[in-house]
Amino acid sequence: MDEQVLNKGKLSRSIVMIYFLVMTVVYPFYAPGGYMHIGEVKYEFFRTAGLIMAVAVTVVTLISLASHRDKEWFIRSCGQMSVTDWFAYGYLVAVMLSYLFSAYKEDALWGVDGWYMGVMTQIIFVLVYFVFSRYFHCDLRWLGIWMLSTAGVFMLGVCNRYSIYPIAMEGQTEVFISTLGNINWFCGYWSVTAAIGIVLYWCSDKRTVRVLAGIYSVIATITGVTQGSSSVYLVFIVIFLALFILSLNSNEKLYRFLELCMMFAVSCQIARFMQYLPGLEYNYMWHDESGKLVVAMVLIASNTTIWAFLVLLVCYVLFRILDRYGLFHIERHKWLWGIMTAAVTMVVVVAVIYLLIDNEILCFRDVPGTMEYDSYLEPFFDEDWGNGRGATWNCGIGAYGRLDVLHKIVGVGPDCFADYVYSVPELADRLAANFGNLRLTNAHSEQITLLVNVGVLGWVCYMGIFVSAFVRYMKRAGRQQVLYLCSIGILAYTVHNMVSFQQVLSTPFVFILLGIGERFYRCTTDEKRLHRQ
Repeated sequence: MDEQVLNKGKLSRSIVMIYFLVMTVVYPFYAPGGYMHIGEVKYEFFRTAGLIMAVAVTVVTLISLASHRDKEWFIRSCGQMSVTDWFAYGYLVAVMLSYLFSAYKEDALWGVDGWYMGVMTQIIFVLVYFVFSRYFHCDLRWLGIWMLSTAGVFMLGVCNRYSIYPIAMEGQTEVFISTLGNINWFCGYWSVTAAIGIVLYWCSDKRTVRVLAGIYSVIATITGVTQGSSSVYLVFIVIFLALFILSLNSNEKLYRFLELCMMFAVSCQIARFMQYLPGLEYNYMWHDESGKLVVAMVLIASNTTIWAFLVLLVCYVLFRILDRYGLFHIERHKWLWGIMTAAVTMVVVVAVIYLLIDNEILCFRDVPGTMEYDSYLEPFFDEDWGNGRGATWNCGIGAYGRLDVLHKIVGVGPDCFADYVYSVPELADRLAANFGNLRLTNAHSEQITLLVNVGVLGWVCYMGIFVSAFVRYMKRAGRQQVLYLCSIGILAYTVHNMVSFQQVLSTPFVFILLGIGERFYRCTTDEKRLHRQ
């Protein structure tokens, strides 16, 4: 009987690994018809592959249970549930309740055209997490295959940005890139996958792995700074800040962090040099609407990163020399580095606030006072910032505030943001004033959109998946370093989607990463349990 159970487990694992290869190698490049209907084509591929995988694994599991008459399977499975598992189950229940109480059941079931983030898609997300968390093969070489495929997607994006199109794509313009669609969709995919190689370089002890991860990191960095979406810099900041904090534990990790910073600077200069090669022409905007250089141009069209590289190189060499004579032990001075981290964080916060005010994103209006007090200045965000994100966020928050108590808990239905918002005349007028005839299907913030769509219950469960996974994986990452890749990748996606949205080219991959992390976490737990026995 044990051999039969083992064979069933191997069969389920094979199904999951085939799905992994299909999603990481085939899916990103699959774009018949070019960009004209890429959203629908990608969704149909994702839905079909996900349902086939889910049905196959479910059938194998049911046959195994029926053949062995395992009456205690459910009780045993509940006992093995992690906090993240419970949040995932809770999110599934919240999605079902949201659909049950939705007034827009057709859109809630399948999702609105072009986005398809309805109940069926949310169910597939959760199922992907669970099957990967139980059946993924714990071998880093599979992540190597993912990185190789992703590097190809990135390189296509870089070629497109420099006016080279190795793959003919119908509907090609400068806002579309690689085989993923517009730059927002591309950046969503990048936010999940870029961290894999960058963090692997930082944590790996094998020289060959570091060399390959270093090449991947350079490609990912060049892709990030040239692709055109500003949200990419949120991801860069959170990845490098996380790695800096983690590097305070050892000299070796700090050297790796400094090497990554220098690689970032070198990558920017490579992107700068590419503009002068024959046949290459950078084809995205150099200036914003006010005439100021965009961040990408500051990085790849000026000497800023050259000076940054030189400063980093001096620090790196100095630390190496002090370390050689036994005078540098970073772990002995964590308090000093902690103060420096806090200081740097404060400087970044102040700089961000200054930039918000300087670019008139954060404004102040005079509000009359009472008899006892003079007037005062009230801060508010310009609704035009971030391509209208100020307006979408305000409308999203306003929409949630207008819901009754029941729908504040369960939401208006998955992917029903537009159905509800445009049913409120005041909000519909505001959106029409900002976006004309364009129909807004989400708030361009995953968190705000979730609040409206699945309510506070769904929002808590969804965020609980990510927060619990990040905390748990980080705690175990010292013994299983691949968990660093998963936890920081999850963090990068979460931060990126503060200004972005769920879509079929990013969210499936973060649930795959969540499942992989849970699987490695469980493998480590099993090894620890066997060691104790």
